[in-house]
Amino acid sequence: MSESHLKEINVSQEILDELMRNLEDLESSTDLEGTAIVSKTGLRIASSETADVVADIYSASPATLISLGEKISQDLAQGELKEIVIRGTKGYTIILVTGHEDNFMLFTNCSKGYKLGYYFHKIRKAFNEMRPILDKIIPNGSYT
Repeated sequence: MSESHLKEINVSQEILDELMRNLEDLESSTDLEGTAIVSKTGLRIASSETADVVADIYSASPATLISLGEKISQDLAQGELKEIVIRGTKGYTIILVTGHEDNFMLFTNCSKGYKLGYYFHKIRKAFNEMRPILDKIIPNGSYT
């Protein structure tokens, strides 16, 4: 992957502030942390203040997982990929994918597995609320 794919996308400060506010609201109403919006090509758009992980993890890794997950889901006739859940010994990473027509995914972490259903509901709702904001960003990294 070229170095340019690892840089943050150029987004107006107004759009960035609105996205960050939405991410902070999601985290403040749940136990989620390290929440970020990432393009499907691996460009980090916005992340919450709790996202203390290296920026590359928010970019190349989820994009690779999504590409692989979409291929597996398609090859096994499971329909369109909706989310990927990674379970580690200390918690979960959730990557919400919204379909082929969308260019973005939501990436977040949590430590409480018994609340996963609640988290999925909150993540989907938050992403749907952010969709009009994300629609202002066009694929070449500019904004409208």
